[in-house]
Amino acid sequence: PIYKILIILAILIISLYVWMRFIEPSLLIVEDYTLTNPKIPKSFEGFTIVQFSDIHFGRTTNEKQLNQVVKKINECKPDLVLFSGDLFDPYINLSENNINYLKDTLKSINASIKKYAVLGDYDFDQKELFNEILTTAGFEILNGQNQAIYYKDNTPIYINGIPSITKQETDLKDAFKKETDSVQLFLSHEPAIINKINQNADFIFAGHTLGGLIRLPFFKGLKKGPNFSDYDDKKNIINNTTLFISRGIGTQDISLRFLNLPSISCFRIKTS
Repeated sequence: PIYKILIILAILIISLYVWMRFIEPSLLIVEDYTLTNPKIPKSFEGFTIVQFSDIHFGRTTNEKQLNQVVKKINECKPDLVLFSGDLFDPYINLSENNINYLKDTLKSINASIKKYAVLGDYDFDQKELFNEILTTAGFEILNGQNQAIYYKDNTPIYINGIPSITKQETDLKDAFKKETDSVQLFLSHEPAIINKINQNADFIFAGHTLGGLIRLPFFKGLKKGPNFSDYDDKKNIINNTTLFISRGIGTQDISLRFLNLPSISCFRIKTS
């Protein structure tokens, strides 16, 4: 009878919605990568970088999930931690308790060398609060300044980063200045930075896209937006640059995920 078919369809639709709205956004995986480049100093063998992105705290990312994110990051025992922006969600008003929680929780992320962050497009309306939370938590906020990172000897690699290119124009030529031919890491909120770079970065770490939120087999992520770029995979090699796009922690605009688990990225350097 038709009513039985309708009941089954209704159960399937409700079950799918519950999965997309409540279950999948609460899960978390660690994406493991190996970084190799002949320019990387031998002393950086085993050096570990962790990137996380797009928390959108208060939408689908609650305290329990962020605690799990911090736990997973610390389990990777990172030397360098990178946050590629969008701590905030424009539709969520944070309480004083929320703010204090974010300061304390992000401060508990351990990195043996340094923690860096850049502003996401949704952080700009609360830029001062973003700066307050992240700096209190021990992060240095990059804004076009190139920095040397040393590990075990005096031969560095370099890192740079800029705020959201959706919200702020940046002199990229100036941002990519460095004195040597050492390996260059670059932290950006949007992956479309790859289309604007005139000088090479060896590795770019970006977020912003949330993997399109809803993914279907043989299709790219369904959600699109400004500066998403044409690259939809987690790892993309363009000329001599490797672009890594984090699929992030939270959700944006629609509080749904499908076939697109929240994730952090763990990179281990191999020099041999």
